[in-house]
Amino acid sequence: MLNKISKLVVVVVFGLIVSGCANSDFSHRYLMRGQVISVTDGDIYVCVGLDDGAQVGQILESYSYVMNDDNDEGADFFKRQKTGQVRVEELVDDHFAKVSVLEGVVKKHDLVLLIQ
Repeated sequence: MLNKISKLVVVVVFGLIVSGCANSDFSHRYLMRGQVISVTDGDIYVCVGLDDGAQVGQILESYSYVMNDDNDEGADFFKRQKTGQVRVEELVDDHFAKVSVLEGVVKKHDLVLLIQ
């Protein structure tokens, strides 16, 4: 009984801390970094900005995680699946950029990484 209560208290405290940091650098730097945050009417915004070293014209690979059907022992539960490529068109501020799709289908909650 005490174990369940202590787990619940930890979850509630963590949730309060994270929600209190929703507009802080912590959330942008560690929780949202690289995430596609908005896809509306052809406008796509990602959480990659000046603070991340983003530059207009950079090409980013977009991907999502999907459940792995491989049942072998030691296999990863999720695997990364490429969904497309985007180009940084405009840096909105320190944390966000507007991108355009070069190939594939990019959806909200996909992730983006700089192609190196």
